[in-house]
Amino acid sequence: MDVVAGITVAVVTVLVLVGGAVVAGFVVLFRRRGDRSVAASSSAFGFGSAPLDDLSARAGSLLVQMDDAVRKADDELGFALAQFGPEQSRDYGQAIALSRAKVAEAFRLRQQLDDGTPDSDREKREWTLQIIALCDQANTMLTQQDAAFAGRRRLEVSAAGTVTELRATVAAMHERLVATRTTLARLAAAYAPAALSGVSGNPDEAESALTEAMSAVDAAAPAITGTGVSAVSATLQQASQAARRAEVLLDAVDRTERDLDAAAKALAELREAARSDLVEAKAERDTAPDAETGRAIIDAMAAVDRSLAPHAGPTDPVADLDSIGAAISQLDLALASARNQTDRLSHARAAYAGTLVSAASQIAVVRELIGSRGGTVSARTRLAEAERQYALAQVETDPVAALDTVRRAVTLARDADALARFGD
Repeated sequence: MDVVAGITVAVVTVLVLVGGAVVAGFVVLFRRRGDRSVAASSSAFGFGSAPLDDLSARAGSLLVQMDDAVRKADDELGFALAQFGPEQSRDYGQAIALSRAKVAEAFRLRQQLDDGTPDSDREKREWTLQIIALCDQANTMLTQQDAAFAGRRRLEVSAAGTVTELRATVAAMHERLVATRTTLARLAAAYAPAALSGVSGNPDEAESALTEAMSAVDAAAPAITGTGVSAVSATLQQASQAARRAEVLLDAVDRTERDLDAAAKALAELREAARSDLVEAKAERDTAPDAETGRAIIDAMAAVDRSLAPHAGPTDPVADLDSIGAAISQLDLALASARNQTDRLSHARAAYAGTLVSAASQIAVVRELIGSRGGTVSARTRLAEAERQYALAQVETDPVAALDTVRRAVTLARDADALARFGD
């Protein structure tokens, strides 16, 4: 272990030097601000109102625990360096250095409490709360790193089994890939290219991801030993992530198939409802109370007629749902004064069903787009709001309000899609 100890000392020394500057600023900040920030943090955990004796006992116990934990972590770092190397152990070393500095600052505060200089009750409480907060922060950092390395070690120990599982997963994904290409070809024959734009390249991307996964597995396999010290966890994680990425891409094609089939069904029902609306609108047009109302009804009827016009070749049912829904919304507004409450609720229910399908499909597309390619904060914000409006629409008991809400979800989803594809 002499070599490991030497490496450990070297790494930790460097990290302490880096962390020292951070901690020095941390200490100065405490002193300049009257030690309020950490005290406030501890108060948030319910310690601020506790008796001082109880706080002091807790602080002393935490100091002992964390001093032992940092010492133990030093030993763990040596094992981590030997098993995973300096690069993979860097975060662990940094966490130890910062934790040690926090514990050192906590001991400094404890020394101020124990020295012969009289302290006010306020100072005693604030310094004690700081000790608790510092120990909690150090414990959180070490716990997170311990958990990460525990998971990595489990992966190392079971590396041989993981390789077998990943090979089986990649093989299954390759079989599924064939079926997905068939599905996409069928969808391409039935629907317009725009309806499939989000997933048309998924099979090729999935195949590339599977190739990456298998390459990583092949690279890891020769390095696996029976001792569990193989340093292949990062490579196996890369393989697992690539396989998962392929799965998500193939799932998106299946989801698109379901959404388009559902949209086609909803579209047929919405077309029928729109035709009924036109019949009603003709009667209201002929008995309109004034020319302005009559003109609004005529314009809205023309918009519905245009939305119902047949397309040449394959269609995009989601886009058609949006088009017909917008035209019906215009007609609803034109007929609002003529319809009674029962009619308004009935028409809102009919329009709601199709709009809900459209919202679900567009939200799913944007969610997958952001998940695979990333997105600006604006795109993510619009998506989150679209999802919220979609959820609200489903629990809204007033059909008219529910329709308005789900229409907002559609608009927000479109905005999010544009922002995700083209930026702010």
